[in-house]
Amino acid sequence: MSLADDALLVAGAGSLFAAGRSFAWNLISTRQTQFSYFDQLLGYPVWKGCKVLDFGGNIGTFLVRAGPNVDYDDYWCIDLNPAVVVQGRRNFPQAHFVHYNRYSSYFNPNGVRHLPVPDLGLKFDFILAFSVFTHTHRNEMVDLVEQLRSMLVPQGVFAFTFCDPRYDRSLSDPGLPSGTDVRKMLEWQQAENPSLEIEGMVETARHSNWGVFVDDELYVEPGNELCQQERRGKPGEYYFSYFTVDLMASLFPDATVLPPVSPEWQHCCVLKRPSSLPGAT
Repeated sequence: MSLADDALLVAGAGSLFAAGRSFAWNLISTRQTQFSYFDQLLGYPVWKGCKVLDFGGNIGTFLVRAGPNVDYDDYWCIDLNPAVVVQGRRNFPQAHFVHYNRYSSYFNPNGVRHLPVPDLGLKFDFILAFSVFTHTHRNEMVDLVEQLRSMLVPQGVFAFTFCDPRYDRSLSDPGLPSGTDVRKMLEWQQAENPSLEIEGMVETARHSNWGVFVDDELYVEPGNELCQQERRGKPGEYYFSYFTVDLMASLFPDATVLPPVSPEWQHCCVLKRPSSLPGAT
């Protein structure tokens, strides 16, 4: 779930979360563009009969646009937020929703740090992660990507999104004003804190390879001490990260990095099963 989804609620889901932004980790995403985004970027593959893991898939809104293209009993969703797992099971009882009790100050402040990705006992044709690594430190992202790639079938595909601080959102969605996702996030923060000076942070982000915003502070290429698995943040704090296309290409040299497709503005990193694993090609 992206920060832009923070104010969007599924109708009637109010009983699942407490009021107030300090409890934002219990909010439920209403984004429904995930399937069309990955479908287009992956070249309109055949989804039917394939096992799909939606990592950080919230309540499973991927399935809304997927329609009959994806069999519900072939769909698994892993999410940090226990409330969205409960709601996902209610909405799509034939699908599989698994709570991943890993620590996140924003989504799961009572979770366990360094908890491995759950072993689901099967391999997947597609593993997808939309706006998940926009909330992790670089080192945590690399660790989770390695774990998830090992869960692919030999010809499987892993695709995940990230925000490039240099990309102008209006290029993929002409209905949006010109600006980056970093600027949008800071403008949102500025609405709550009018004294926040954002221009300098926007420029700093544009001229750096990656960084993390924690509430109103920007940390450029921080050490591992800022990784959520190493530090204990305050519950509900914003933790937003960005990565340039060049950095992603250096971190994952065997990846294909693709530009956004309308109306989304996040780039996509596409990986196959590691060649070091049995059955990989």
